[in-house]
Amino acid sequence: MCLNLRSNPKANRGSSLVMALFIIVLMSALLLALGRQLISSSKSVSIEVQGNRAFNAAQSGLQLGLAQLFPVNNTASCTAVAASFSFSQAGLQSCQANLSCLQVANPDDATRPLYRLTSSGSCHAGDVQSSRVLVMEAY
Repeated sequence: MCLNLRSNPKANRGSSLVMALFIIVLMSALLLALGRQLISSSKSVSIEVQGNRAFNAAQSGLQLGLAQLFPVNNTASCTAVAASFSFSQAGLQSCQANLSCLQVANPDDATRPLYRLTSSGSCHAGDVQSSRVLVMEAY
């Protein structure tokens, strides 16, 4: 028996239209999912960059605090350390560092004072805010 496809052309008329619609809907769903993935990825990169900026602000605050705590021709004192720094440089714009200094007991040498500097760096850009805290001890 031979299959004759030309005998009833109306029987196959709508199947290619259904197949085309199915492919269009499937590709649209795939493109929508990829678009959402791209947006999510860009947000996470933005948050990571803000976190690094906050870390660098806290580290810069510690370095500025150390320079104030241990001046070249003077004795060390926590009263010389400024409490806050606001940065205006391009990399740390809209960031600030808050410092605290505390003289603690030195476990190695009781005659030598030990200073604990705590720096809290925070940055904001748009609706994303991040902060990092660094602690350093020096004598």
